[in-house]
Amino acid sequence: MTELASPAAQDPVTKNGRVICHHVAEAAGPTLIAVGGLHGNEPAGILASLAIDRCLRETTPLATGSFVALRGNLAALAFDHEQPINNPRYVQRDLNRLFHHDDQGHRTPDHDERDALRDAIDAVARESRGEIVLLDLHTTSSDSPPFIAVEDSIPARRFAERFALPLILGIEEDLRGLLMDDTTERLRCIALTVEGGCHNSPLAAHTLEAVLLIALEALGLISPDACTCRDERPIETTRRAAGSHAHRVYDIRHREPVRALPYIPDTDAEPFDRVRAHKTRIARQAEADLFAAESGLLFMPNRQRDIRVGDDAYFVVRRVGRTWLRISAGLRASERLHHMLPKILPGVRHRPGHAHDLLVDPQIAAILRRELFHVLGYRLVRFEATPGLPRLVRAARAARFSLHALTRIAANLLRRGSTDDAQHESDEDWIVRRHVLDTEPATADQHT
Repeated sequence: MTELASPAAQDPVTKNGRVICHHVAEAAGPTLIAVGGLHGNEPAGILASLAIDRCLRETTPLATGSFVALRGNLAALAFDHEQPINNPRYVQRDLNRLFHHDDQGHRTPDHDERDALRDAIDAVARESRGEIVLLDLHTTSSDSPPFIAVEDSIPARRFAERFALPLILGIEEDLRGLLMDDTTERLRCIALTVEGGCHNSPLAAHTLEAVLLIALEALGLISPDACTCRDERPIETTRRAAGSHAHRVYDIRHREPVRALPYIPDTDAEPFDRVRAHKTRIARQAEADLFAAESGLLFMPNRQRDIRVGDDAYFVVRRVGRTWLRISAGLRASERLHHMLPKILPGVRHRPGHAHDLLVDPQIAAILRRELFHVLGYRLVRFEATPGLPRLVRAARAARFSLHALTRIAANLLRRGSTDDAQHESDEDWIVRRHVLDTEPATADQHT
């Protein structure tokens, strides 16, 4: 079992550069890529990968496919070899917000790390002889149960359900530039962000180690229960760590950034506590109380030692029932429904030149909000955050637009074609897009 408290007793966290290990079986098969240490103060993913490396070398070689583990932000990891938990989260820019194509501002050491890590992942992908799955391994600053953040395509959701951990949907909408999102988009493969628990918990590395074993088994790289380096089944490790949250699914409803300093978290506000909009205090920010902007469950309250403006202050999530998940899976599979949405939803039209995008009038979007598009299988690409409105205000807005909605639906149904596609795209329009793995399932030859 890996001991987080003394990483130097295992291997120096940054020893041997980018590649932690690279195992290839003779038989072709899937490739599992693990990335640890994308944040400099989160060594647990590296330690979990080192433990799997020892297991594969000493007792359980791969039966098929390949397993590659990579270190993330070497520049941030290099600050303190002996106690990496004391490292900065990043040097100048959060590496896990830089994986997008519209860089602005000057380059930083974190940009260099991004480019080198992306090149390393692409090199693995070119050598892959089957499907690719990437697990980005993290820990949290607050004492939270472990969880998996998933880009909510049906293939990614089904794979994530294997781990007996809570699933968080929609995080890629509020956090641009995630490694998970970039890998899914570029390589057309399943990519998950796994949070193993609190930074300073010795259980975090154990949980991430179990996650890697479950993934190796699920992909057929090792046989079930083949690894003899653990004292319990990996699924029991993750289920025990998740507690009552195991197998539950939550949807992101709000993200609040740190807007000013000093920012002092309220230690009474714990992950998955119920919060009320404008009632529950989350922190003190610039000498003023910061209250929850949305009702729901508190998620990932920031407890970092070095909090900077622009960092995540907290999220609010709400639980999604299994019935809604089944309805969502059925709806998003209907190509006819996607084609008809501009005819049956007021203020919604096709985005010219983008087969899987819709434009949404911002006034209508304030009523429909993100959860409807999530059920239909769309992610929000461009939108304005609309924190929870009082019920009376929402009811008034709904009444105000109801006549417009009925008139538009009737007009669209009565005419053969629609002129929606010819309408100009406004900068205020919301853009929603179908998940890439729901529209373009990956094949093995896409990575070569």
